[in-house]
Amino acid sequence: MSRFPDPSAHDGSSAIETMLVVTLACLVTAAIVGTALVMSLRPRPTSSQAQSVSIGPVTSVPVLEIVCGAGDTSLGGGAVDATTEGVPVKVAGDDGAVLSFASPGAPVYRMRVVEPSGSFALPLSPGAWTVGCAASGTLAETSTLGAFEVRDPGAVYLRTRPECPTSGCCNDIVDLPTGFAADDLGVLHDGLANLGVLPTDTIERAAYPGSTFSAQPPSPLVYRVVRDLTIVARVDVAGERDAWSANVYGCPGG
Repeated sequence: MSRFPDPSAHDGSSAIETMLVVTLACLVTAAIVGTALVMSLRPRPTSSQAQSVSIGPVTSVPVLEIVCGAGDTSLGGGAVDATTEGVPVKVAGDDGAVLSFASPGAPVYRMRVVEPSGSFALPLSPGAWTVGCAASGTLAETSTLGAFEVRDPGAVYLRTRPECPTSGCCNDIVDLPTGFAADDLGVLHDGLANLGVLPTDTIERAAYPGSTFSAQPPSPLVYRVVRDLTIVARVDVAGERDAWSANVYGCPGG
């Protein structure tokens, strides 16, 4: 006895139709199963994705407002554009409060509030900064910092960091000869000769060339020493009348 039906016992056309129907049914079933599988594998939006909101870029403000409170620092803006005089800020807070500005790769800049409210142009380089207020001048671990960005759309900032061929840097403070206010570049050449500044080196105003000296907040006049198109030293000059001094950050051996 045969275990399988004998195809010769049935009409040929009926067998072909049956095979077509079975094949079509299989294809439909496979399509349904495939669609269900794709839908099950598609990532479903989480609640946070469903509620996400697109946040536009931070707009620069003409003046960064800084308000100092008890262990708290709030800002009126997240970005500010630099000018040739410096970074425009307006500070409000208690008399005697000290503001500390910090940025990666830049020296910390500190200023004391000497009046309830005042506007200043600070020598902060372009980049990301934080600022914190402290009555004693030392920020507590619980102090709230304000974060902001200094932008330079007009390319007014002139670089000051020494481009040393070797690691390390030297820091010297020297008194300058008299007559700085009348001939600043000549006095700097003479006063820095013992530190390795050559007569052929170029000394020029840097950072924010339009800034003016200020004792409060401490805004020095900033210069850079250029040799063969390379910055070999930064010079911060402070003082008044004929009593001027220079803080020199220079390359080793430069």
